Parts: sequence; structure tokens; C-alpha cells
Amino acid sequence: MIKLYHNDMSTCAQKVRFVLHEKGLEWDSEELDLRAGDQLKPEFLRINPKGLVPTLIHDANIFAESNIIIEYLNDAFPEPALLPQEALGRARARAWMKRLDDGIHLEVVSLSFGVAFRHQLIAATGSEAALEQHFAKIPDPYIQDVQRQVVSLGVEAPRFERSIRAFEYLLRDLDAALATHQWIVGDKLTLADIAYAPYATRLKHLHLQGLWDGDDKLNFARWFEALQATAGYQAGLTKWFNPKYLPLMDQAGIEAWPRIAGIVAQVR
Repeated sequence: MIKLYHNDMSTCAQKVRFVLHEKGLEWDSEELDLRAGDQLKPEFLRINPKGLVPTLIHDANIFAESNIIIEYLNDAFPEPALLPQEALGRARARAWMKRLDDGIHLEVVSLSFGVAFRHQLIAATGSEAALEQHFAKIPDPYIQDVQRQVVSLGVEAPRFERSIRAFEYLLRDLDAALATHQWIVGDKLTLADIAYAPYATRLKHLHLQGLWDGDDKLNFARWFEALQATAGYQAGLTKWFNPKYLPLMDQAGIEAWPRIAGIVAQVR
């Protein structure tokens, strides 16, 4: 039996649901309301002390960290294979996935809160003291630090500017990798593509497609369009998009774009 603790709009949960669909696996859903603090309740912290989704349980074994989960699913359920057969291709896929864990994930947290979610959080807490209590409850010190930096200053925060620059460099590298084949590490969909799907999606939801619109990153644009058309994307991401968040992210992104465009212009 597979049970997944997840959230509808969580980037990390999205990739796990994508893989579950690609593998044709049945799973029990335990959806957590992150805004309500379900992930910080004692019963969930006993399962995942970091208070993060996704967390997957298979045959009483607990797995955390999304890239570890999707690699486990690929190993435990070999068909269809979602890593290349040859060692070089597998290494390249894992290198791309490691880049997410090495920093890109925190950059998308910075973008999400700097552009949109800060408005919800400030309104919900209502005071600096309550906001500080929110920060103090976040078990993961890195996510806590990122939120502290961008919630108060938003797109003007130095940490936010760093995130825009990081994504500009990332999209350049992805565009170059996609210049010679259909998917990131070859001509077949792999875990690397699935792992990056939520991050491209979050940029789109934050109205940041200006990072690749036009003639600048045509290979990336083509890849993302093809990815969105896959059944796994539709089942793992589109099906779960929360209509309460999409208008907020889009409008906040429109308002933030002039500042973001200025940062991008400095890099290009």
C-alpha cells in the first residue's frame, strides 16, 4: 500500500504525483492544509519531524524528500523506466535533480513568498509578533530563514533578487541542454523532466513567463509546452491546481514584473 501526505500546490508533492501516475500506481491521499498548519501538528511531525510534504509511506516504510521519493518509486516499480538505461544518462539526470536540492528549491520558496504568499501571510497573522511566531514554528531552518528575508520586503529584498538571478541562469542552462534533444537528458521523458515540471509551473503561475517568452529561450518554451501536454502532468499537477491561489499569484506577479524585469535586464 502507498500513502502520500501531500498538498495540492506544493511543488515537491507535484512531482511525486506525476511519477505515481506515470507508474500507474494506486495510492491513498492524505492532503494537508499548509495554511492551516496541518504539517506542524504533532501527529504529522511524528511521521516527518521537518514538517514538510510530501511524505510517502510504502509497506510501513517512510520516505521524505521528493527527489528521494521519486527515485525510490522508479526503483521499486521499474516499469515504465524513468531513468536512462546507460550510466551516463542516469548520471546526467541525477545531476539535474541535485541542482534542485542544492539551492533552486529554496529560490522558488523565495519567489513564491516574495511575489504572492507574503500578502496572505501578513494578512493572516495581523501583527509583527504573530508573524514572528509563524516563523519560529517552521522546523526547517533554511525555509524559516528564506521566509524571514522575503516576507517583509517582498521583491525589494536582496534575497529575492538573488532568486531571480538564479532562475535566469537555470533557464539558460536548461535551454542549452534542450537544444539537441526533446527532453532534458535525451529523447525520452525522465525523472529530470518530472522534477523540474513544478518549478516551471510555479514561474508560470507567478506570471513570470517573461523569463522565457520571445526568442530568448525557445528550447525551454517548447519543452514546457510538451511537458504540460503529458498525462502525468495533467494528473499530477493540473488536476490539483487550487483556484483560490491562481488569481492571487497571477495578479501579484503582474504587479511585481516591472521590478523583476529590471533585475533580469541587469543579467542579460
